[in-house]
Amino acid sequence: MDKEFDVFVSHAWPDKETFVRPLAAALQILGVRVWYDEFSLELGDSISEQIDRGIAGARFGIVVISPAFLSRNWPKHELRGLISRDVEQDVRILPIWHGVNKQEVSDFSPSLADKLAIDTSQVTAQDAAIRIFRMVRPDLYAEHPRAEIERLASGSAVRELQAEIDDLREEVQGYRCPFCSASLLNRIDAPMDPEEKHWDVVETFACGLRLDGGDIGRPCPEDPDFPDFDDFELRFLAENSGRSVTCFASPKTVMARKLGLSPATGGTEEEAATRMRANYMYAAGKLSNKDWMASAVG
Repeated sequence: MDKEFDVFVSHAWPDKETFVRPLAAALQILGVRVWYDEFSLELGDSISEQIDRGIAGARFGIVVISPAFLSRNWPKHELRGLISRDVEQDVRILPIWHGVNKQEVSDFSPSLADKLAIDTSQVTAQDAAIRIFRMVRPDLYAEHPRAEIERLASGSAVRELQAEIDDLREEVQGYRCPFCSASLLNRIDAPMDPEEKHWDVVETFACGLRLDGGDIGRPCPEDPDFPDFDDFELRFLAENSGRSVTCFASPKTVMARKLGLSPATGGTEEEAATRMRANYMYAAGKLSNKDWMASAVG
């Protein structure tokens, strides 16, 4: 075992209470080396760097697939990292279906649906922990009678550990987007005015949300007030003697102004407008980086 962690736990934030926290706590009590955000992140850490470190340093990747997981971008980022390692390196993905069925998983990832999974409709978090414990640490599993393992996985030690974690919940929540629970990427002091007389904290999240001194500087795609494409007025400027056209999106609302869209260029107004719409779809989290780049050069 030359890896730093036995397992990396990938999940969506809304599933912590119902399943993930008890699972991670039980695994840790049983002696499994777990990378789990509430155990592994400390004040001042770069969350994205620590997650990449956890993925790179784990022998197994536990993926808790739920409706919340399927609808959020950050867990998908973690899953892509695990799948990449599953193909290229010695790592195994252990899927857990939490409120989803095989068809839903298959629609999301056919390769993931083919893997033998634990279904939480049939087992508790502690039962799932014991199954995973037996797989990832057979050396420790063989040393203890089943009754002792069950006592550890569901006993007072887990409750005490959960109590400690609960004390940190508000602190950890501050590292998540309040709309979609995406991770905080960085937090810096920055000027709030052109004269640089007033400074405050600027926080940037993986979903694109930026908070300037606690106020929204750029909205999260899951913010109910996130602007529609119709909240922009398109203007066109012919350049290079008419050989190219640049499209500008002028915001018509306050939230559209906060989002902002970069100009888009095409051979015709229609082409430039199509690329501008792609810019909006990417900002709204509805277009992948690969498809967005393809639209820019296509």
